[in-house]
Amino acid sequence: MQGKVKSTVMEVDECVHTLTESFEPFAPEARPGDQLLDHYADRLHFDERDPTQDRRPYLDELIAKARADPLTVLAATDGSVPQSNQYQAALAAIIYKGHRELKRTRYVSGRVTAPDAELNAISCAVRLAVKQANCQHIMVFTDSMGRAHRAVDPGVHSGQAFSLSVCRALQEWFEVDDFHRITFVYVPSALRWDIHGEAHKYVTELKARVGRHKTDNSIDALRSQAAHSVLDSWNSTFQDPTYRGSEFLELQQPDGQLLQPSYLNGGPWLSTFGHSITEFARVCRCITGHTPIGAYYRCFKINEPHGCTCSAALQSCQHILFRCRDRYSVHYPRFLGDIAAFMKYNPTVFGFNRDPSGVGQSLWAGLFLLLGDLW
Repeated sequence: MQGKVKSTVMEVDECVHTLTESFEPFAPEARPGDQLLDHYADRLHFDERDPTQDRRPYLDELIAKARADPLTVLAATDGSVPQSNQYQAALAAIIYKGHRELKRTRYVSGRVTAPDAELNAISCAVRLAVKQANCQHIMVFTDSMGRAHRAVDPGVHSGQAFSLSVCRALQEWFEVDDFHRITFVYVPSALRWDIHGEAHKYVTELKARVGRHKTDNSIDALRSQAAHSVLDSWNSTFQDPTYRGSEFLELQQPDGQLLQPSYLNGGPWLSTFGHSITEFARVCRCITGHTPIGAYYRCFKINEPHGCTCSAALQSCQHILFRCRDRYSVHYPRFLGDIAAFMKYNPTVFGFNRDPSGVGQSLWAGLFLLLGDLW
């Protein structure tokens, strides 16, 4: 069957054997009631991102206080995934007390995603920090707070082994002293700030090519590869007019390239018009040509008038958008924003004349939303 069927679904069987990551679905640390957050939630702190805050002065003041405390250990972490597939992902962790550097380490992480590398870096930093003498407070500076939360989540996920190592190390460390605590601090990567900037520089200097032998990877890395494969196949198929429909309205991206389907944020069409079911239904009819107008009636032999209200012989989408004298249009609609403007100035176009808010409207909206999900 594999020899006959070619699709992204069949690629699962081809790629799953390359997975090097292992999981512990029944790890003791993951049992409800026995997890790290169940016992030590008051000792785990997350200094989250505040969009309204100027982060640099805040971080400068925070690290100045931390450096003055002889019982505080600082850890800077960062992960790096090169744009070229020829190189492996890398991670780095640097440990400080005061202004003195205690330890730094970096190593390659194989073919993994950026979040995987960040999680690995946090795991490395925590395991190094808990080994330092005279330490009651650990501060981990990271640009990925999502991975910081994931680091203390022992459930099954990509990079679970790193999370389990963090949970085990912190649990042992917390049990030693009731004053032990850890804080994860968000640092915007673009700041290249202080010790985190040093960790970023340290990790990006490490360049390791992918060798001939089997390279470590993660489940999220395989998912990412599958997603890109699906998109490539989808975009290729989308070029065929018989697939997308002969009347499909071709629109452009801001860079001039043709608008392509995507699963990100619901795709370009849904993310632009998805706030309103009614508007999205009208846009779907406009773009696909499946709309209650003369050209559609003629194509499907529906006993309705084929002409336009402006006396044109055939009421088509092209006619409505570019030539109809009864509707407002300033220029050729090349972008989704142009379609939005056209809909705004023509609130009844591509709608149902008989009952625009009734059963027909809901039926068409539901149908096209369903088709959007199938895409």
